[in-house]
Amino acid sequence: MPTLCLVCGLAFIGDDSELPWGPDGESPTFNFCPCCGVEFGYGDFTIESVRQRRSEWVAAGHEWRQPDERPAEWDLEAQLARLPERVR
Repeated sequence: MPTLCLVCGLAFIGDDSELPWGPDGESPTFNFCPCCGVEFGYGDFTIESVRQRRSEWVAAGHEWRQPDERPAEWDLEAQLARLPERVR
């Protein structure tokens, strides 16, 4: 099962060093999401901060922080639909 960025719903699959919250799901990596730019362990520390950061990202045009990593078939609505109910 992929690990998701709780702000934008980007799925991380593969290398543990890329995971938002490390292999145990409890230890923040302080990496940045290539999609929304949130710093894992800081900008997504609380549900309120997740929702605030998402609102700001969407209002600013939901630009990718690292546009070269954006898939050609990227679909914002499908990505946001992956988010768990608790953070919507």
